[in-house]
Amino acid sequence: MRDKLRIPVFEQEFLFNIRNEIDPIKDEPNFKWIDQNWEPEIKSQFVGGQYDSIAEQEVFRLLKFKSCPFCRTKMDELKLKYDLGIVYVCRNCFYWGGRGTRPGGPTNTRANLGRLSFLQNPDEVRLELLINHLNQNIERLYNLTPSQAEKLLPSVLKDYLDCDVKVIGGVKDGGIDALALRSENEKVLIQVKWREKKKGSEAVSVVREVGGTLLARQIPNGLIISTRKKFSATAIKEAKLISQNEIVEIGKIDLQLKDFNDLIDMFEISSKIRTETLKTEEIIPEYNEGWDLFGMP
Repeated sequence: MRDKLRIPVFEQEFLFNIRNEIDPIKDEPNFKWIDQNWEPEIKSQFVGGQYDSIAEQEVFRLLKFKSCPFCRTKMDELKLKYDLGIVYVCRNCFYWGGRGTRPGGPTNTRANLGRLSFLQNPDEVRLELLINHLNQNIERLYNLTPSQAEKLLPSVLKDYLDCDVKVIGGVKDGGIDALALRSENEKVLIQVKWREKKKGSEAVSVVREVGGTLLARQIPNGLIISTRKKFSATAIKEAKLISQNEIVEIGKIDLQLKDFNDLIDMFEISSKIRTETLKTEEIIPEYNEGWDLFGMP
């Protein structure tokens, strides 16, 4: 039975007034801040009344060292319009935080930090973050159900193959059928076998099934992806034999096999493409050009 997937997100915020100016000596995040169960010292329905010394320490550590307390990578700097402040954003785990000014309020007296929480439903997580998370924690692929994988894999394959990918037929027997459209005349039939465990080899029966489908649908190109660590020797031999055949008036069959190690490459490529094209401000929830990031006017 699969364990449930837990994805760290920073969609909640802790907005508060700065009380002290701090000059941290070392880039050492406070583990109490990283803890999901952290609670502020002073809670209030009004921002001016909220305060926490640990959060305050984190703001000044962030401003000085510009590093993520969770994944420890360097963060992107984002200067807000109208001199409203400065925010740092992590492209790895999407943590964010900074210091600034409430429009119409005293200068640079507010801080805002993304707070850690966990989501178990991948459908509730933005696609870029989910792909990033799985790329960095690739073994957690096995926590995805076939239905969840069906929604995710077309996006990853689109980046990997550099073409449109559509799911066809739905999930059945732990497998996902998809079709890659490389051009108007070139299609690739894709079969994904989403196994619960990496251990073991993918059997030859899958290869024979897909080979027969290629012939029946008159599609010469096929791709079988399995979450197993490898394909059996018989399966590899069968794929080579099938690839020696031709479909009349269409061309030679090309049937490729991709195992768990290839999935690692797919997620790495997809993650790289998506983080490079993602704007820094798109990572911050309800950014609104930073206008109310440090409080409403």
